[in-house]
Amino acid sequence: MPPVAAAAPVVGPAPSASAAPPVAVQPGPAAPVAVTAPSGVVPTAGAAPVAAPGAGAAGGVPQQYVPNPGLPGHFVPQQRMPAEGTQLFAPQQYGPPQYVPAQGRVEQGFFGPFQAPPVHQPLPQTYPAGAYGWAPQLPPQPRRSFLWPVLTTLLVVSMVLALGGAAAAAWALRGGGGGGETDLVSSTWVDMRTGVGVKAIEEILERHTQAVKKKDLDAWMADVEQSDAAFVKRQKQLFENLVKMPFADISFDRTKLSARQLAKFLPTQLFDRYHAAVHVEAVTIRHRVEGVDSKTVATPWMPVVAWTGGKWLIVGDAAGKDLPIGVNGQPWDSTGPVAVLRNDRIIAVVSADDAQRGRNLLQMAETSLKQVIEVRPAGWDGKVLFTAVQDKRIFDTYFAESQERIAQVAAIAVPYYNQVGDWDSARAYSSTRVVFNPTQLTAQTEELAHDLTHEFAHAAMGPVTTARTPRWVVEGFAEYVAYKKDRVPAAGIRQALGDLVISTLPTDEQFYSEPRNYIASWLANRMIAEKFGQDKLIKFYEAFQNVAEVESAAREVLGIGVAQLEQQWRDYVAQQRG
Repeated sequence: MPPVAAAAPVVGPAPSASAAPPVAVQPGPAAPVAVTAPSGVVPTAGAAPVAAPGAGAAGGVPQQYVPNPGLPGHFVPQQRMPAEGTQLFAPQQYGPPQYVPAQGRVEQGFFGPFQAPPVHQPLPQTYPAGAYGWAPQLPPQPRRSFLWPVLTTLLVVSMVLALGGAAAAAWALRGGGGGGETDLVSSTWVDMRTGVGVKAIEEILERHTQAVKKKDLDAWMADVEQSDAAFVKRQKQLFENLVKMPFADISFDRTKLSARQLAKFLPTQLFDRYHAAVHVEAVTIRHRVEGVDSKTVATPWMPVVAWTGGKWLIVGDAAGKDLPIGVNGQPWDSTGPVAVLRNDRIIAVVSADDAQRGRNLLQMAETSLKQVIEVRPAGWDGKVLFTAVQDKRIFDTYFAESQERIAQVAAIAVPYYNQVGDWDSARAYSSTRVVFNPTQLTAQTEELAHDLTHEFAHAAMGPVTTARTPRWVVEGFAEYVAYKKDRVPAAGIRQALGDLVISTLPTDEQFYSEPRNYIASWLANRMIAEKFGQDKLIKFYEAFQNVAEVESAAREVLGIGVAQLEQQWRDYVAQQRG
């Protein structure tokens, strides 16, 4: 599926909860994934203040903001600036996550949080040759003649080839004797042809579907292997979280992928425990969340199943850095109990012991959503589901190949489709989910409000964002929506931009190498809205569904070429700098 949409970076300290959102121009990742980076800031005295109408003390006195010298593109409240020489935060050096189209994932408009196209490293586990679809090496039996091994080998190969095919696989089960002996106890063929083994797996998934719909824990656990106490506990928690979700519909559907495609996700310990009679299944969880989704959303699940005790059971979970986007990243995947909070247009999934903060976050989200709807009232569902649980794994899973970037991101907007993008290229956009970094949930109220607005703006434009939509359009538009009600004086813009040369609009390849491109792109989007009208800005964004060049989109919607657009942008920025 398309990598996540860009998110707004974490901003510096903000005014009190009663103040309006800070005027922070934050750099963030790409297309509809919203990323927020933490503020490693060493403020200095003497910076020119920036007034933000509506913020600050009662009586209409505006809160003053000054450019954050430690993080280009951010503003911090003047009242929180410490005395000269005081360090507000430990200085950190970081840049916004870079998003590039993920290799092998040509998605509609989204980019993954990678510094470079992902290079899938081989898993540390090693799998015996022929782990999938071929019988493992069996211990030797006493030879009756020199022909016995040859005939046995030919027989085994013939059986495997007969059953192998595209839709079949066979395993030879090996039983070990007591005391670590390797004498052959039994040899049994497990038939995985369609209608036999495959049917058994599909029946497990259908029972899982009914168990969730009927809230029947016993039915769910009946297909879970019970010897691993930790895994059993996780499965019970998974079920409890699933049944708390307000699903209008849900199903667990087996997705047909080759065994060799899935073999790399099989944990070594499970192969060792169940020998060759174990494999990873690709399962699509198709669902609609009541009150949020107008279309079916497909998310991936990759359980490990094994033939044990004379039947197929779920025995574990797949593992690996290059799992499909969304595996282990759903709200119900939290290792702890969740609480589901909602209003008419938003559902928030938080940790059960964090309900009070969740209610505050839900209230902020409603305000942020209204701000987005004022700009984009149609063209999307106007409803959002976001996850803000304490289990960091839920957020970290989206940065499997760039772990060093996790601390720089406050939230991420993830697009989902009617099919799992990694498994099916014939898919259509369904919805965008927003996931918060739990380490950022204690940020200032204004920071969280800004992050929510930025992410919801990505969700609002998700249906029309494509791989052709320039990042300066995607990120600049989200910033335009998030800061639409704020005013930043020339002194603030001048200091925030510093010596950044405004010449040509940044390319996708250049965008994330310069955090101040976020400011420049924000100003480009604001210029288009002010000069041509907000409706034309939205139409310009939408034009990239059909064209790939800024030249074509600008002429089609704005009536000017890219050269004239850039000249108007340069003039506008110069004017804003004062």
